[in-house]
Amino acid sequence: MRFSFAVLLIALLGGCVPASTDIHLEVGQPLVQSSLLEASTHRYVRYLVTTDGARKLLDIWSRRLTVEVPPAGGQRAIHIHQRWDRADGTRVLAQDSWFEEGTLRPLTHVQRVDQDGKATISGFRFTDREIVGMKDLTGNRQADFKLDQDEAHFNFIYDQELLQTLPLTGGRQFVIPFYDPGADRAPNRYKFVVAGSARVRGPDGKSIDCWLVTTDYNKGKIKARFWLAKRNQIVIREERYLDDGSLLLKALLPPEPSDEWGPDEYRR
Repeated sequence: MRFSFAVLLIALLGGCVPASTDIHLEVGQPLVQSSLLEASTHRYVRYLVTTDGARKLLDIWSRRLTVEVPPAGGQRAIHIHQRWDRADGTRVLAQDSWFEEGTLRPLTHVQRVDQDGKATISGFRFTDREIVGMKDLTGNRQADFKLDQDEAHFNFIYDQELLQTLPLTGGRQFVIPFYDPGADRAPNRYKFVVAGSARVRGPDGKSIDCWLVTTDYNKGKIKARFWLAKRNQIVIREERYLDDGSLLLKALLPPEPSDEWGPDEYRR
């Protein structure tokens, strides 16, 4: 059975959607739990577990979300800034993206990589029918990029924010159109399955009741697992299986003092 997200919203309000229904999301439809995307900062540590059991620290991943009016003006929008600081200090990746409030429709996406004393910049603008390079972005190596699309796609890099807004419950499956800006792989739909409930320990050591969400990324077997706290659906942990047999883990870190009190109070 195929449900659009507009039909899902009406059905959810009436309490008549069975948990086993496949829900096909469409970009631009109101997200049922968009209010969960509150202004916040979250940090994750990412590390590899190799096939021989060794552990290798990769980076610290920071995600800051605000809701504000873009610099160019207009209506309020969701603004997410991400930064990956590689453990050996050789590379910093930063991404700055804007989304329509209430729908998470992608608007723009800018990426900057600083490595070996050089900066590489890529920028994209999303519309319902195409994704194009931002010609007005200085130094944009993807200025001439153009991708026509039969349907609009969510920005794949922000899958965990999208999962946070969905009406998760055991057995429910979401079929989501995603595209990773500038990547070689074409846009596609991917199925995310709420496999059930699970308890994991959070950064403070306390047990957290979570939804366990899995996806095979259209590979035929599970490639990633997400644990989202039931209280606010924030991703607490993620595991991803790589082609070489190693396991990539991402775990939520405790807040830094400046996140809770603000940088000025922290310095006193």
